Amino acid sequence: MQSLIAFTARYLFIPVVLAEVLYLLVFHRKSWKALFIAALVIGGLSFGISLILNALVQDPRPFIVQGTTPLIPSSSDNGFPSDHTLLLSAMAAIAMTVNPWAGVAGLAFAVIVGLARVYAGVHHLADIVGSLFIVGFVSAAYLIVWLFIARRKAEKK
Repeated sequence: MQSLIAFTARYLFIPVVLAEVLYLLVFHRKSWKALFIAALVIGGLSFGISLILNALVQDPRPFIVQGTTPLIPSSSDNGFPSDHTLLLSAMAAIAMTVNPWAGVAGLAFAVIVGLARVYAGVHHLADIVGSLFIVGFVSAAYLIVWLFIARRKAEKK
């Protein structure tokens, strides 16, 4: 069981990101422009906010605080927020702009990987929740702006 958790915590994000990118490129070719904008806004703002919060919130990784050995190799830098969870949840939010079910599936993987990283001793639960909150906040703002722009365009017609 520990080897499955170690794999999930360390490597699962790679095939998930590749699968989401491939899915979006193959099945949503007509939406590339919208996907590119969503990726820039959601991905860019989420990453930027995470950098700011990383500088403001000091959260040493659990294995440092507890003096234990983590299940997987990890850097000993600040653990807040979780980069793996941030990346996967941002990818899920981007996918959700064209297919809600693909976004939900991506979000499920973000949570699974995040929880595996908590179990592996390289993140606290707050690091995972923080990443999900950042992307959720940015995605909600993106949706509000997108709906506002769509409404303005409809009113002009």
